Amino acid sequence: MSFAQTFAPPRFLREGHRPLYLAAALFAALAAGLWGHWIGHGIGNELLPTRAMPIDWHAHELIFGYGGAVMAGIFLANAPRFTGWLFFPLLTALWVAGRIAVAASATLSAPMVALIDLSFDVVVMARVAMPIFAGKITVETFHAKLKTFGFVMIFFLHFISNLVMHLDWMGIWDGIAATGAMAGLMACATMNAAFGGKLTNALTRNAMVHAGETALPHAMKSLDRWGPIFTGLCVPAAFLPVRAFGAVLVLAGATNLFRVMFWRSGWAFKNDALLTGFHVAFMCLGLGQYAMGLSAATSMQIFPAATHLLAIGAVAGLSMAVMIKSSLGRAARPAVATKPLKAAGIALILALALRVSGEQTVTLMASALFFAAGYVALAVGLAPALFGKKLTPGEPGARPLGHGKGDGMTTTVQIKGLND
Repeated sequence: MSFAQTFAPPRFLREGHRPLYLAAALFAALAAGLWGHWIGHGIGNELLPTRAMPIDWHAHELIFGYGGAVMAGIFLANAPRFTGWLFFPLLTALWVAGRIAVAASATLSAPMVALIDLSFDVVVMARVAMPIFAGKITVETFHAKLKTFGFVMIFFLHFISNLVMHLDWMGIWDGIAATGAMAGLMACATMNAAFGGKLTNALTRNAMVHAGETALPHAMKSLDRWGPIFTGLCVPAAFLPVRAFGAVLVLAGATNLFRVMFWRSGWAFKNDALLTGFHVAFMCLGLGQYAMGLSAATSMQIFPAATHLLAIGAVAGLSMAVMIKSSLGRAARPAVATKPLKAAGIALILALALRVSGEQTVTLMASALFFAAGYVALAVGLAPALFGKKLTPGEPGARPLGHGKGDGMTTTVQIKGLND
Protein backbone atom coordinates (compact mmCIF):
# COMPACT_ATOMS: atom_id res chain seq x y z
CA MET A 1 0.00 0.00 0.00
CA SER A 2 1.45 3.35 -1.05
CA PHE A 3 1.98 6.38 1.17
CA ALA A 4 -0.77 8.26 -0.70
CA GLN A 5 -3.18 5.44 0.12
CA THR A 6 -2.31 5.25 3.81
CA PHE A 7 -1.96 8.98 4.57
CA ALA A 8 -5.21 10.90 4.81
CA PRO A 9 -4.42 14.64 4.75
CA PRO A 10 -6.62 16.89 6.89
CA ARG A 11 -9.59 18.47 5.15
CA PHE A 12 -7.95 21.86 5.72
CA LEU A 13 -5.39 20.92 3.06
CA ARG A 14 -7.81 19.25 0.66
CA GLU A 15 -10.17 22.17 0.04
CA GLY A 16 -8.67 25.26 -1.52
CA HIS A 17 -10.77 27.88 0.24
CA ARG A 18 -9.63 26.75 3.70
CA PRO A 19 -5.88 27.56 3.62
CA LEU A 20 -6.34 30.51 1.26
CA TYR A 21 -9.08 32.18 3.30
CA LEU A 22 -7.14 31.72 6.53
CA ALA A 23 -3.96 33.05 4.93
CA ALA A 24 -5.86 36.04 3.50
CA ALA A 25 -7.45 36.94 6.84
CA LEU A 26 -4.24 36.66 8.85
CA PHE A 27 -2.23 38.56 6.26
CA ALA A 28 -4.81 41.36 6.07
CA ALA A 29 -4.46 41.79 9.84
CA LEU A 30 -0.66 41.77 9.61
CA ALA A 31 -0.52 44.17 6.65
CA ALA A 32 -2.92 46.63 8.29
CA GLY A 33 -1.00 46.46 11.56
CA LEU A 34 2.29 47.17 9.78
CA TRP A 35 0.67 50.05 7.89
CA GLY A 36 -0.62 51.58 11.12
CA HIS A 37 2.82 51.23 12.68
CA TRP A 38 4.36 52.77 9.56
CA ILE A 39 2.03 55.77 9.77
CA GLY A 40 2.78 56.26 13.44
CA HIS A 41 6.55 56.21 12.93
CA GLY A 42 6.57 58.21 9.71
CA ILE A 43 6.22 57.05 6.14
CA GLY A 44 9.95 57.57 5.64
CA ASN A 45 10.74 54.98 8.31
CA GLU A 46 12.36 51.86 6.84
CA LEU A 47 10.01 49.36 8.41
CA LEU A 48 10.42 46.72 5.68
CA PRO A 49 13.30 46.05 3.27
CA THR A 50 11.07 46.69 0.27
CA ARG A 51 11.88 48.71 -2.84
CA ALA A 52 8.25 49.90 -3.02
CA MET A 53 7.16 53.20 -1.59
CA PRO A 54 5.25 52.57 1.67
CA ILE A 55 1.91 53.66 0.17
CA ASP A 56 2.53 51.41 -2.85
CA TRP A 57 3.40 48.44 -0.63
CA HIS A 58 0.22 49.04 1.40
CA ALA A 59 -1.94 49.18 -1.73
CA HIS A 60 -0.22 46.28 -3.49
CA GLU A 61 -0.42 43.86 -0.60
CA LEU A 62 -4.08 44.46 0.19
CA ILE A 63 -5.23 44.59 -3.46
CA PHE A 64 -3.05 41.86 -4.96
CA GLY A 65 -1.91 39.92 -1.89
CA TYR A 66 -5.11 39.74 0.12
CA GLY A 67 -7.39 40.21 -2.91
CA GLY A 68 -5.63 37.54 -4.94
CA ALA A 69 -5.90 34.96 -2.15
CA VAL A 70 -9.62 35.60 -1.65
CA MET A 71 -10.43 35.36 -5.36
CA ALA A 72 -8.37 32.19 -5.66
CA GLY A 73 -10.20 30.71 -2.67
CA ILE A 74 -13.53 31.43 -4.34
CA PHE A 75 -12.48 29.95 -7.68
CA LEU A 76 -10.61 26.92 -6.33
CA ALA A 77 -12.84 25.76 -3.51
CA ASN A 78 -12.45 22.07 -4.40
CA ALA A 79 -9.14 20.27 -4.92
CA PRO A 80 -8.48 19.51 -8.60
CA ARG A 81 -8.53 15.75 -9.03
CA PHE A 82 -5.54 15.55 -11.34
CA THR A 83 -3.15 17.25 -8.89
CA GLY A 84 -4.11 15.60 -5.62
CA TRP A 85 -4.22 17.18 -2.20
CA LEU A 86 -0.72 18.74 -2.44
CA PHE A 87 -1.94 21.35 -4.91
CA PHE A 88 -3.40 23.73 -2.35
CA PRO A 89 -0.60 23.63 0.25
CA LEU A 90 1.87 24.32 -2.56
CA LEU A 91 -0.31 27.08 -4.02
CA THR A 92 -0.65 28.71 -0.60
CA ALA A 93 3.12 28.43 -0.11
CA LEU A 94 3.61 30.14 -3.48
CA TRP A 95 1.31 32.94 -2.35
CA VAL A 96 3.26 33.31 0.92
CA ALA A 97 6.50 33.41 -1.08
CA GLY A 98 5.05 36.32 -3.05
CA ARG A 99 4.30 38.24 0.14
CA ILE A 100 7.84 37.65 1.43
CA ALA A 101 9.40 38.60 -1.91
CA VAL A 102 7.54 41.91 -2.10
CA ALA A 103 8.30 42.72 1.55
CA ALA A 104 12.02 41.98 1.03
CA SER A 105 12.21 43.24 -2.56
CA ALA A 106 15.08 45.63 -1.81
CA THR A 107 17.28 42.60 -1.17
CA LEU A 108 16.20 40.76 -4.34
CA SER A 109 16.30 41.53 -8.04
CA ALA A 110 13.12 43.21 -9.25
CA PRO A 111 12.49 40.62 -12.02
CA MET A 112 12.80 37.81 -9.47
CA VAL A 113 10.25 39.50 -7.20
CA ALA A 114 7.87 39.88 -10.12
CA LEU A 115 8.33 36.25 -11.16
CA ILE A 116 7.59 34.93 -7.67
CA ASP A 117 4.62 37.21 -7.06
CA LEU A 118 2.99 36.84 -10.48
CA SER A 119 3.46 33.05 -10.62
CA PHE A 120 0.57 32.64 -8.17
CA ASP A 121 -1.78 34.52 -10.52
CA VAL A 122 -0.68 32.46 -13.51
CA VAL A 123 -1.28 29.14 -11.72
CA VAL A 124 -4.73 30.24 -10.53
CA MET A 125 -5.76 31.47 -13.98
CA ALA A 126 -4.58 28.24 -15.58
CA ARG A 127 -6.55 26.13 -13.11
CA VAL A 128 -9.72 28.21 -13.41
CA ALA A 129 -9.51 28.14 -17.22
CA MET A 130 -9.31 24.34 -17.43
CA PRO A 131 -13.11 23.73 -17.48
CA ILE A 132 -13.36 25.94 -20.56
CA PHE A 133 -11.28 23.45 -22.57
CA ALA A 134 -12.56 20.29 -20.89
CA GLY A 135 -15.10 18.34 -22.94
CA LYS A 136 -17.09 19.39 -25.95
CA ILE A 137 -18.92 22.68 -26.17
CA THR A 138 -22.65 22.00 -26.34
CA VAL A 139 -25.73 24.11 -25.89
CA GLU A 140 -25.89 22.91 -22.27
CA THR A 141 -22.26 23.72 -21.47
CA PHE A 142 -21.79 26.90 -23.51
CA HIS A 143 -23.21 29.35 -20.95
CA ALA A 144 -21.33 27.72 -18.08
CA LYS A 145 -18.07 27.93 -20.03
CA LEU A 146 -18.83 31.53 -20.98
CA LYS A 147 -19.32 32.49 -17.32
CA THR A 148 -16.10 30.70 -16.41
CA PHE A 149 -14.33 32.66 -19.15
CA GLY A 150 -15.72 35.88 -17.66
CA PHE A 151 -14.20 35.10 -14.27
CA VAL A 152 -10.87 34.23 -15.90
CA MET A 153 -10.95 37.65 -17.58
CA ILE A 154 -11.57 39.37 -14.26
CA PHE A 155 -8.57 37.60 -12.75
CA PHE A 156 -6.56 38.45 -15.88
CA LEU A 157 -7.33 42.16 -15.35
CA HIS A 158 -6.16 41.73 -11.77
CA PHE A 159 -2.97 40.03 -12.99
CA ILE A 160 -2.20 42.74 -15.59
CA SER A 161 -2.68 45.48 -12.98
CA ASN A 162 -0.25 43.66 -10.69
CA LEU A 163 2.23 43.37 -13.56
CA VAL A 164 2.00 47.13 -14.14
CA MET A 165 3.13 47.81 -10.56
CA HIS A 166 6.08 45.46 -11.02
CA LEU A 167 7.03 47.24 -14.27
CA ASP A 168 7.48 50.41 -12.20
CA TRP A 169 9.62 48.62 -9.61
CA MET A 170 11.73 47.09 -12.40
CA GLY A 171 12.35 50.57 -13.85
CA ILE A 172 10.56 49.77 -17.11
CA TRP A 173 7.60 52.14 -16.61
CA ASP A 174 8.56 54.75 -14.05
CA GLY A 175 5.83 56.30 -11.92
CA ILE A 176 3.05 53.93 -12.99
CA ALA A 177 2.74 51.98 -9.71
CA ALA A 178 -0.12 54.09 -8.31
CA THR A 179 -2.10 53.69 -11.54
CA GLY A 180 -1.53 49.94 -11.46
CA ALA A 181 -2.84 49.83 -7.90
CA MET A 182 -5.94 51.79 -8.92
CA ALA A 183 -6.53 49.44 -11.86
CA GLY A 184 -6.16 46.48 -9.50
CA LEU A 185 -8.71 47.98 -7.13
CA MET A 186 -11.10 48.33 -10.06
CA ALA A 187 -10.50 44.66 -10.97
CA CYS A 188 -11.48 43.69 -7.42
CA ALA A 189 -14.54 45.93 -7.74
CA THR A 190 -15.41 44.12 -10.98
CA MET A 191 -15.38 40.82 -9.09
CA ASN A 192 -17.72 42.42 -6.56
CA ALA A 193 -20.04 43.71 -9.25
CA ALA A 194 -20.18 40.40 -11.15
CA PHE A 195 -19.93 37.66 -8.54
CA GLY A 196 -20.90 39.59 -5.40
CA GLY A 197 -23.93 41.21 -6.99
CA LYS A 198 -25.51 37.99 -8.23
CA LEU A 199 -24.65 36.25 -4.96
CA THR A 200 -26.23 38.99 -2.84
CA ASN A 201 -29.43 38.83 -4.87
CA ALA A 202 -29.58 35.02 -4.85
CA LEU A 203 -28.86 34.65 -1.13
CA THR A 204 -31.48 37.23 -0.26
CA ARG A 205 -34.05 35.48 -2.43
CA ASN A 206 -33.22 32.09 -0.86
CA ALA A 207 -33.49 33.49 2.68
CA MET A 208 -36.82 35.15 1.94
CA VAL A 209 -38.23 31.98 0.39
CA HIS A 210 -37.24 30.01 3.50
CA ALA A 211 -38.93 32.69 5.62
CA GLY A 212 -42.14 32.38 3.60
CA GLU A 213 -41.91 35.83 2.03
CA THR A 214 -43.55 36.46 -1.33
CA ALA A 215 -42.29 39.94 -2.27
CA LEU A 216 -38.91 38.63 -3.43
CA PRO A 217 -35.91 40.56 -4.81
CA HIS A 218 -36.27 41.50 -8.43
CA ALA A 219 -33.24 41.07 -10.68
CA MET A 220 -32.98 43.67 -13.44
CA LYS A 221 -31.19 41.70 -16.16
CA SER A 222 -30.03 44.76 -18.07
CA LEU A 223 -28.58 46.38 -14.95
CA ASP A 224 -27.03 43.11 -13.79
CA ARG A 225 -25.34 42.83 -17.17
CA TRP A 226 -24.09 46.40 -17.48
CA GLY A 227 -23.03 46.90 -13.85
CA PRO A 228 -20.09 44.46 -14.12
CA ILE A 229 -19.29 45.64 -17.67
CA PHE A 230 -19.07 49.31 -16.68
CA THR A 231 -17.07 48.37 -13.58
CA GLY A 232 -14.71 46.28 -15.73
CA LEU A 233 -14.21 49.26 -18.02
CA CYS A 234 -12.90 51.17 -15.00
CA VAL A 235 -9.74 49.02 -15.16
CA PRO A 236 -8.43 50.37 -18.50
CA ALA A 237 -10.03 53.75 -17.73
CA ALA A 238 -7.64 54.10 -14.77
CA PHE A 239 -4.91 54.80 -17.36
CA LEU A 240 -6.93 57.60 -19.00
CA PRO A 241 -6.93 61.30 -17.99
CA VAL A 242 -8.56 61.75 -14.61
CA ARG A 243 -11.81 63.31 -15.86
CA ALA A 244 -12.38 60.48 -18.34
CA PHE A 245 -11.73 57.97 -15.54
CA GLY A 246 -14.20 59.86 -13.38
CA ALA A 247 -16.92 59.68 -16.03
CA VAL A 248 -16.63 55.88 -16.28
CA LEU A 249 -16.67 55.61 -12.47
CA VAL A 250 -19.86 57.66 -12.23
CA LEU A 251 -21.53 55.46 -14.82
CA ALA A 252 -20.50 52.26 -13.04
CA GLY A 253 -21.45 53.58 -9.62
CA ALA A 254 -24.90 54.75 -10.70
CA THR A 255 -25.62 51.42 -12.40
CA ASN A 256 -24.61 49.39 -9.35
CA LEU A 257 -26.65 51.62 -7.04
CA PHE A 258 -29.72 51.09 -9.21
CA ARG A 259 -29.14 47.33 -9.04
CA VAL A 260 -29.22 47.13 -5.25
CA MET A 261 -32.43 49.18 -5.08
CA PHE A 262 -34.40 46.10 -6.22
CA TRP A 263 -32.84 43.58 -3.81
CA ARG A 264 -34.99 44.10 -0.68
CA SER A 265 -32.13 45.42 1.44
CA GLY A 266 -34.56 46.56 4.13
CA TRP A 267 -35.68 43.00 4.74
CA ALA A 268 -32.06 41.85 5.02
CA PHE A 269 -31.25 44.60 7.53
CA LYS A 270 -34.15 43.55 9.76
CA ASN A 271 -33.77 39.79 9.58
CA ASP A 272 -30.26 38.55 8.77
CA ALA A 273 -26.90 39.87 10.00
CA LEU A 274 -24.88 38.02 7.35
CA LEU A 275 -27.09 39.26 4.53
CA THR A 276 -26.80 42.76 5.94
CA GLY A 277 -23.04 42.54 5.37
CA PHE A 278 -23.59 41.67 1.71
CA HIS A 279 -26.05 44.51 1.14
CA VAL A 280 -24.03 47.17 2.96
CA ALA A 281 -20.88 46.17 1.08
CA PHE A 282 -22.62 46.32 -2.28
CA MET A 283 -24.04 49.75 -1.46
CA CYS A 284 -20.48 50.86 -0.65
CA LEU A 285 -19.47 49.59 -4.10
CA GLY A 286 -21.91 51.86 -5.90
CA LEU A 287 -21.43 54.80 -3.55
CA GLY A 288 -17.65 54.49 -3.61
CA GLN A 289 -17.49 54.38 -7.39
CA TYR A 290 -19.91 57.27 -7.74
CA ALA A 291 -18.08 59.42 -5.16
CA MET A 292 -14.69 58.66 -6.71
CA GLY A 293 -16.01 59.54 -10.15
CA LEU A 294 -17.61 62.76 -8.93
CA SER A 295 -14.38 63.77 -7.22
CA ALA A 296 -12.27 62.98 -10.29
CA ALA A 297 -14.59 64.75 -12.71
CA THR A 298 -15.11 67.90 -10.61
CA SER A 299 -11.82 68.12 -8.66
CA MET A 300 -13.67 67.79 -5.34
CA GLN A 301 -11.30 67.00 -2.48
CA ILE A 302 -12.94 63.73 -1.45
CA PHE A 303 -10.99 61.26 -3.56
CA PRO A 304 -9.04 59.51 -0.73
CA ALA A 305 -12.18 59.07 1.37
CA ALA A 306 -14.18 57.85 -1.64
CA THR A 307 -11.41 55.42 -2.60
CA HIS A 308 -11.45 53.86 0.85
CA LEU A 309 -15.25 53.74 0.83
CA LEU A 310 -14.77 51.42 -2.13
CA ALA A 311 -11.66 49.62 -0.84
CA ILE A 312 -12.76 48.99 2.75
CA GLY A 313 -16.53 49.16 2.53
CA ALA A 314 -16.99 47.26 -0.72
CA VAL A 315 -13.90 45.17 -1.52
CA ALA A 316 -12.97 44.21 2.03
CA GLY A 317 -16.58 44.12 3.21
CA LEU A 318 -17.92 41.94 0.42
CA SER A 319 -14.90 39.62 0.44
CA MET A 320 -15.33 39.18 4.19
CA ALA A 321 -19.02 38.36 3.72
CA VAL A 322 -18.23 35.85 0.96
CA MET A 323 -15.54 34.14 3.05
CA ILE A 324 -17.98 33.77 5.95
CA LYS A 325 -20.85 32.47 3.84
CA SER A 326 -18.66 30.14 1.78
CA SER A 327 -16.77 28.69 4.75
CA LEU A 328 -19.91 28.06 6.80
CA GLY A 329 -21.82 26.67 3.84
CA ARG A 330 -19.11 24.29 2.67
CA ALA A 331 -18.71 22.96 6.22
CA ALA A 332 -22.54 22.51 6.40
CA ARG A 333 -22.71 24.84 9.39
CA PRO A 334 -25.57 27.28 10.06
CA ALA A 335 -25.26 30.61 8.25
CA VAL A 336 -25.36 32.48 11.54
CA ALA A 337 -23.09 35.32 12.59
CA THR A 338 -21.33 34.21 15.77
CA LYS A 339 -19.90 36.75 18.23
CA PRO A 340 -16.43 36.78 16.60
CA LEU A 341 -17.97 37.20 13.14
CA LYS A 342 -20.20 40.04 14.34
CA ALA A 343 -17.14 41.62 15.95
CA ALA A 344 -15.31 41.34 12.61
CA GLY A 345 -18.09 43.20 10.83
CA ILE A 346 -18.34 45.91 13.48
CA ALA A 347 -14.56 46.44 13.48
CA LEU A 348 -14.55 46.79 9.70
CA ILE A 349 -17.35 49.36 9.84
CA LEU A 350 -15.41 51.35 12.45
CA ALA A 351 -12.27 51.15 10.31
CA LEU A 352 -14.24 52.50 7.36
CA ALA A 353 -15.85 55.31 9.35
CA LEU A 354 -12.51 56.44 10.74
CA ARG A 355 -10.73 56.23 7.38
CA VAL A 356 -13.27 58.34 5.50
CA SER A 357 -13.48 60.93 8.29
CA GLY A 358 -10.12 62.57 7.61
CA GLU A 359 -6.40 62.31 7.02
CA GLN A 360 -5.14 62.92 10.56
CA THR A 361 -2.40 60.56 11.72
CA VAL A 362 -4.30 59.37 14.80
CA THR A 363 -7.41 58.67 12.71
CA LEU A 364 -5.45 56.69 10.13
CA MET A 365 -3.73 54.67 12.86
CA ALA A 366 -7.04 53.92 14.58
CA SER A 367 -8.58 52.86 11.28
CA ALA A 368 -5.68 50.47 10.61
CA LEU A 369 -6.01 49.07 14.14
CA PHE A 370 -9.72 48.33 13.75
CA PHE A 371 -9.14 46.86 10.30
CA ALA A 372 -6.50 44.50 11.69
CA ALA A 373 -8.71 43.60 14.66
CA GLY A 374 -11.59 42.83 12.31
CA TYR A 375 -9.55 40.27 10.40
CA VAL A 376 -8.22 38.68 13.56
CA ALA A 377 -11.84 38.28 14.68
CA LEU A 378 -12.70 36.87 11.25
CA ALA A 379 -9.95 34.24 11.52
CA VAL A 380 -11.17 33.27 14.99
CA GLY A 381 -14.78 33.11 13.85
CA LEU A 382 -14.00 30.99 10.79
CA ALA A 383 -11.60 28.61 12.56
CA PRO A 384 -14.25 25.95 13.42
CA ALA A 385 -15.46 25.85 9.81
CA LEU A 386 -11.97 25.95 8.29
CA PHE A 387 -10.30 23.40 10.59
CA GLY A 388 -13.29 21.28 11.56
CA LYS A 389 -14.85 18.43 9.64
CA LYS A 390 -17.68 18.89 7.20
CA LEU A 391 -20.87 18.17 9.10
CA THR A 392 -23.96 16.36 7.89
CA PRO A 393 -27.07 18.57 7.71
CA GLY A 394 -29.30 17.78 10.65
CA GLU A 395 -26.58 16.57 13.06
CA PRO A 396 -25.67 18.64 16.15
CA GLY A 397 -23.93 21.87 15.13
CA ALA A 398 -24.87 21.50 11.47
CA ARG A 399 -27.33 23.55 9.46
CA PRO A 400 -30.95 22.31 9.51
CA LEU A 401 -32.16 19.83 6.94
CA GLY A 402 -33.67 21.37 3.84
CA HIS A 403 -31.50 24.48 3.83
CA GLY A 404 -29.76 23.92 0.54
CA LYS A 405 -26.58 22.29 -0.62
CA GLY A 406 -23.03 23.55 -0.38
CA ASP A 407 -22.46 27.23 0.21
CA GLY A 408 -25.40 28.63 -1.69
CA MET A 409 -23.19 29.85 -4.52
CA THR A 410 -24.19 27.19 -7.04
CA THR A 411 -27.42 29.06 -7.73
CA THR A 412 -25.43 32.10 -8.71
CA VAL A 413 -22.46 31.10 -10.82
CA GLN A 414 -21.66 28.19 -13.09
CA ILE A 415 -17.96 27.57 -12.53
CA LYS A 416 -16.21 24.36 -11.70
CA GLY A 417 -14.63 24.60 -8.27
CA LEU A 418 -17.53 26.48 -6.69
CA ASN A 419 -19.73 23.42 -6.47
CA ASP A 420 -19.63 21.21 -3.43
